[in-house]
Amino acid sequence: MTDTDADPGRGREHIEVLRETVDRNRDRDWADYRERFSFTVVDDGTVLLSPADAAAETESAVEREVTHRVTIDGGSAVDCNCHVAQRPFDRRACRHMRAVDAHPRL
Repeated sequence: MTDTDADPGRGREHIEVLRETVDRNRDRDWADYRERFSFTVVDDGTVLLSPADAAAETESAVEREVTHRVTIDGGSAVDCNCHVAQRPFDRRACRHMRAVDAHPRL
């Protein structure tokens, strides 16, 4: 998988929906996302979210994150290439977009 993969969660759609449901029902803040993700600014409007090293070692195969590409516009996350953000019937922010929005310097 590369950082240009249009659909990094392909084949894991049902897992992505379950993980998103759990994430939306928890009150997460920047500290939680900082422990789970590594943030890499690709350009002015794109951030890559990869699993943090510690999280990658401890999570089960079901919980494992892959690298996602989040688009920023106007100072907030507006799109993500994960399955959850691409569903036409539910365009609410995904956990990757919420993590970028929670970042104090993005």
